Amino acid sequence: TISSVAAGSLGRDDFHYTIQTLTGSDGSDGKFFASVESADGSKTEFMKLVNNNLDTFDIGVMDIFDVESSVSLKDVKCIVIKTTTDDRWLVDKVTVAYKVQAITFVNSDRVGLSTDSAEGKTELKLCGDKISNIAYTPSP
Repeated sequence: TISSVAAGSLGRDDFHYTIQTLTGSDGSDGKFFASVESADGSKTEFMKLVNNNLDTFDIGVMDIFDVESSVSLKDVKCIVIKTTTDDRWLVDKVTVAYKVQAITFVNSDRVGLSTDSAEGKTELKLCGDKISNIAYTPSP
């Protein structure tokens, strides 16, 4: 499940994003970063995807990353994931929970992430046409 993200008026939660990834057929030991974009074009800085589990991005595993940004968005429209490594990672699905919204993005084109152009792209942007809304209610 996704960690709760409570709504508030420009409190801590307005700068907190929970990003959940599901790794596909290619796991990785690389470094990955995510930026969240709003429908109005504003976006967060790239935030490092790291959690307390030392073994992340394994095949078939869902990882959860709680990240902080200096930017508060009105909504979530896109996510951009980038890498600084040539160890290819294939993410199947990404869910972003923010305030009272949770959006799932599907990598239906199966684009891998790698700095090696023979293995994939250094950045992957998933937007509106690949979104499905999830009923999401934050925990008290």
